[in-house]
Amino acid sequence: MRALPACTAILALLLASACSPDRPAEPAVPEAEIAGQTPAFDTPSPMPGIATTHFRCGDLLVGAEFDNAAGHVTLSIGTARTRLSQAVAASGARYADTAGNEFWNKGDGATLTLDGVSHTCTVTEQVSPWQEARSRGAHFRGLGTEPFWSLEVEGGPAPRLLLDLDMGERRLVVAQLAPLDQGEGFAGRADDGSEVTLRIARSDCSDGMSDERYPASIDLTVGGETYAGCGAFLQE
Repeated sequence: MRALPACTAILALLLASACSPDRPAEPAVPEAEIAGQTPAFDTPSPMPGIATTHFRCGDLLVGAEFDNAAGHVTLSIGTARTRLSQAVAASGARYADTAGNEFWNKGDGATLTLDGVSHTCTVTEQVSPWQEARSRGAHFRGLGTEPFWSLEVEGGPAPRLLLDLDMGERRLVVAQLAPLDQGEGFAGRADDGSEVTLRIARSDCSDGMSDERYPASIDLTVGGETYAGCGAFLQE
């Protein structure tokens, strides 16, 4: 068989490559897997039709969930959530309620009027820890001071209790939670063997260090140690 001239062989190879079906691209490996680690939390998929933007309004970190189809915005401010309906505006997107609360969004800026006080807002990448926990699907979040500690109760059919105690020096996980026989709360055994009981009372609570008020108080026992603090149910 006679060999093809070099230019003819090259042309044949190029034509064969062009006619071959594309090979599927190999999926990218997450950086956490490359490093031999797993992400601490799953990133939730955004809700269809919902656009979320974070704003700093003075001392407030505000998460704004815009639902254009329903015509409202849900503002997450600390432990509270406020829903405002779309209202008439000459420019931008304005939302308001009958109590005089208003959120008027224009580009990267906005004006928030809440309980009669006006705040100038700008877009930010900062997210309130309450909003961050809520976006992960956490059912409850709590905190305390002297020294600072925090906890989260995950949502879902098999919730876990995540404890961050003593300024982050002691982190525990209660993998199997059982509801208390009396009152609201949970009990279980932490991964270090400590017996854990979390009691929650729906009552006004102050953390003792700020002016912020919380809708629930906490009594937490970890082994022989007790902690008192405040918290909020995040999905209600």
